[in-house]
Amino acid sequence: MSSPLTEVMAAELAASGIDETELNSADVQYVEHRIRDVLSGLKARRAWENHIGPILTHKQTLEVTGWTKQALSQAVREHRVLRLVAEDGSAGYSVAGFDDNSPARPLPGLKDVLRVWSHADPRGWTVASWLMSEQPELGGRTPRQALLDSDGPTVLELARQASDRVAA
Repeated sequence: MSSPLTEVMAAELAASGIDETELNSADVQYVEHRIRDVLSGLKARRAWENHIGPILTHKQTLEVTGWTKQALSQAVREHRVLRLVAEDGSAGYSVAGFDDNSPARPLPGLKDVLRVWSHADPRGWTVASWLMSEQPELGGRTPRQALLDSDGPTVLELARQASDRVAA
């Protein structure tokens, strides 16, 4: 019986030039540990995506925005895009920071919110969670929805309060 994961493993073994029959028990143990690490990371990514929505790759972000690499880099530098940095240094982009249009654009008012959060959350995960968590001060809406509803000043004030608490 074949599965996509089995096919990926077979293809990677073939591409690496490693003959599966030559693997010793230490090799198998090494691969087993790496697979556990990958699956643990996959489980964590799924948990995050269930809360904050999809995490886009660099390429996917360029596709949904229609931007160039330079435009995306500039948007990150200017705090217009919510970039998420993983422990291994890899980066993704939260769709929570974009509107639902095609091509996608940064949420109105997001730039000010991300600037406020930049000192407290340089990796972006806390602000992504905060953007997608219902807030009683917003009538039960998420900050993302409040930004979409043009309630930027209220969201910005809540961002200041929340980021100050996190930074303290």
